Amino acid sequence: MEIGLGVAFTVLVPLLCLGVPGGLVAVLIYCSRRARQRRMAYCAAWAAHHGFHYLPSDPSVLAISRQPPFTSGSGREALDVFRGTFRETHLHCFQYRYRTSDGENTSTHDYQVVAISLPAMRPLLDIAHENSLSRRFDKDLQFENQAFNDRFKIASPSPRFAYDVIHARTMEWMLADPRAHAIRWRFEGSWLMTFRKGPLNPEEVFYYADFLHQVLAQVPKHVWSDP
Repeated sequence: MEIGLGVAFTVLVPLLCLGVPGGLVAVLIYCSRRARQRRMAYCAAWAAHHGFHYLPSDPSVLAISRQPPFTSGSGREALDVFRGTFRETHLHCFQYRYRTSDGENTSTHDYQVVAISLPAMRPLLDIAHENSLSRRFDKDLQFENQAFNDRFKIASPSPRFAYDVIHARTMEWMLADPRAHAIRWRFEGSWLMTFRKGPLNPEEVFYYADFLHQVLAQVPKHVWSDP
């Protein structure tokens, strides 16, 4: 019969009093496993409710990007992976995790990733936000709207693609929409994605997916047909 958390701590206290630190490790492992089991059960139920396919782990989705943070650190993994269809596009979302070490301490870094499929493969186009350091030291593409240049940091190996996607009306929309001031997004290969620091929250998935669809709606049709 499975022991409860209260029983685990009842066992832990005398072990510690007797100088058995291994008891603490055992309880921490137990609590971690129980929390993970509850998390997987919640995610599976959420996926079933919304018609998505769920896997607790699937490293294949890490191929979505070859740019940071997806190339950072070591021990990279994709947790709580959801796949499905949303507004007639493929939708992927997952929790990306990697680890860094300074030789003495190890840190774990988590990102929430939400991505929708593109009509065609396209070059990298990264849309981030300017700050005092990036304005001073980083080079990015410049546009005719200085207010836009001051707020957004646009990077792409294909300036033509960037200028086709981010035209005058798109710049006006990005300057006016508060979500664009807070969300970072990226075109890369077959995907339009957004990512933010922190664990995956399934209740946020449709908020970010809706935003990505609005980004996609700004792109002129010829962008997908041009060679």
